[in-house]
Amino acid sequence: MNLIHYVHSHFLGMENREKKTLTSFCYWGGERKVNANGTFLYNGGMCVAVLVEEGSEVNEFREKVCGALNINVEGKMFFYNTKRDKTKYVTLKDDNGYKMLFHLNEDDVDLFVEDIGQNNDPIRDIAYISTRESMVTDNISSPGVIVALPSMLLFAASNKFSFTYLDNSRAYYRLVCKVSGCPWKLTAKCEGSSDLVRVIMFRNDHLHNAEDASNYKLTFRSKQVGLLFKNQIVEKPEYLPRDICKDFEHAFQCRLNYSQGWRAKEKTKEAITGPPSMTFHLVPWMCRRLVEAIPNTRAIWTSTDEGKFKQLFVSYGCSIAAFRSGYVRPVLKLDACFLTGYYRGHVLSASAHDADDGLYPLAYAIVSSENDEDWFWFLVNLKEVLGGCQVVLVTDRNPSLLNSIIKVFGGDCNAWCLRHLKENFSKFASSKGLKAERQNTALKVVNDVAYARTEDSFKYHLGKLYGISHDLSKWVEDNNPKHWCNAFFPYKRWDKMYTNLAECFNSWILPLRDLDIIQFMTGHVSKTTELLLRKHNEVRKWKLPVGKEIEKEIKKSQEYACKFTHRNSSPTEFIVANDTRRLYAVKLIPRHCSCLAWQMSRIPCAHAARAIQSSGFSIYDMVDPFLKKEMQMAIYDNTMSLVPLHDMPTASSFLAVNDLNDNNVNNGVSCNDPFLHPPVVKRPASRPKKRRIESQTQDKGTVFCSRCREPGHNRSTCQSAIPG
Repeated sequence: MNLIHYVHSHFLGMENREKKTLTSFCYWGGERKVNANGTFLYNGGMCVAVLVEEGSEVNEFREKVCGALNINVEGKMFFYNTKRDKTKYVTLKDDNGYKMLFHLNEDDVDLFVEDIGQNNDPIRDIAYISTRESMVTDNISSPGVIVALPSMLLFAASNKFSFTYLDNSRAYYRLVCKVSGCPWKLTAKCEGSSDLVRVIMFRNDHLHNAEDASNYKLTFRSKQVGLLFKNQIVEKPEYLPRDICKDFEHAFQCRLNYSQGWRAKEKTKEAITGPPSMTFHLVPWMCRRLVEAIPNTRAIWTSTDEGKFKQLFVSYGCSIAAFRSGYVRPVLKLDACFLTGYYRGHVLSASAHDADDGLYPLAYAIVSSENDEDWFWFLVNLKEVLGGCQVVLVTDRNPSLLNSIIKVFGGDCNAWCLRHLKENFSKFASSKGLKAERQNTALKVVNDVAYARTEDSFKYHLGKLYGISHDLSKWVEDNNPKHWCNAFFPYKRWDKMYTNLAECFNSWILPLRDLDIIQFMTGHVSKTTELLLRKHNEVRKWKLPVGKEIEKEIKKSQEYACKFTHRNSSPTEFIVANDTRRLYAVKLIPRHCSCLAWQMSRIPCAHAARAIQSSGFSIYDMVDPFLKKEMQMAIYDNTMSLVPLHDMPTASSFLAVNDLNDNNVNNGVSCNDPFLHPPVVKRPASRPKKRRIESQTQDKGTVFCSRCREPGHNRSTCQSAIPG
């Protein structure tokens, strides 16, 4: 019988035979343990018997099992033992795996149901998948057995020997042990076009002496190591190279260095999503899907004349709705951070505060760098999203960003981050020779200048700075105080003097910054969905009318107020004297204090807190509605709609549409979607930097030249004349 006729007869017989029925003993809620002989013992939990029939689909089987156990099918993994080997268990993932359930068992089967991530043995979880790499275990000794068991690499590693291929093709495998004269041998072939492998001959005997055993060294390619951890990386993209090294050593008692773990992860990411260059083809599809799935979403991209990716802007409809409805305070923090993937680039972001001063992401863009063109394009799209709302933009004074804000929003709404301004002030003070103690004093005075509520207060603190150094006072006057001083800023900025929230966004997306562009987009959708849902549930558990952060500010005001005295002129008007006997006028209606702190932060200041204590009013009633529980609930009632990604096309399907241009092709890719090529980038030498350089430098020591004793440079860069 030739091979073609044999395969045909084999599958014809399968079609005509009676369908097999198994009794499945389903376990849930307990703990799997390993006995001394390697078999599994299940402690605790519950067990039900379910009758399963061959021919149904795996999803139907999962629902039947979970229904019998009275549990939710979402987030569950399924494993089962085989009659041939009770020391191993197979992961049930797809319809092919469901078919193997009946091939590998006769009358009954033990099935274990667990939450994803519950098992703590990462290597075993991923080793038992029905693929062409999966072939044999040490219990197989007869030819003709169809198997879908551990890969040969895992088998060789667990038995501490190395093998080599004499033949390695889809049609035929022939493997022998590397030790000269060892009789171990395996021959196998694939069953037709399926992923099943039929063992033709397996001789599981070794002839190794003591020297051969001592010379054994585990050898893996980075791609092979990465495939062992494929499931972990798919389910958890932030799975780190050091996690790979630790889990690999735990499983095989063999250490990997960090670079080997890093290469293994990179190879796996490429195997999962294809080469990074191919992911840009899916950007139009992904943007179209976001717009379809989340109403009112803005997701657009641009390309060069050569069809290469250029820019991407995304803002979800739920975030836009919360902002346009007036639930979110109109103060946005703008910032950028670099990407660390193969094509580098930058992420531009716009973030707002929720009612408890938490992060509320509004929009992001992926661009080449922080240049004038990219910032201008981002701000134009951001203005479209805002729909004409007047906003305050807090920035770090990046020149390209400042120029673009003037063109798109005008210059008056631009508030400068105090931290970055103090950094520049610190450098200037160092250049003027100020020592550490005087420099720290000057920084405190600059902080008082920024928080000054009135012009008189501004002049008072500026005079104190003049007493330290005339040059420092002039620097403050020359650096546009109207953009960073409360006394002159024309809009309400809610006392938000820093871009710390933007830094929170950069930390929030840190696990995504070394991924390709499609993984970044899908990962951002997942993180935003999780964030909105978590805040949606948390706000309903608040026991106070305000959140934890606002409560801290209120308590701080109340602690200061203990030192103050007061007298009232009416039920809602008070004169409050602070600890230096300065008098302040407080009007509870309409929430006014002559220090102006209450009006600017919208949280009762210490003077107001002292007056409220004697008025009979609740201090929570005096907090601005933007900072209360009702507003937080309104913000997070706009949860993210689900974004289905099950039909996301692969790179190969995209290439098929692009090459064939066949309108009858039904692979999830629209023929109208353009074929985007990756951008042209020049990668710098050495490994990409993963950690962002901290911009805060005012606490660092000043460098003084050992030759001329002047600050700001060292001996090697000194330009002063050599003293005679």
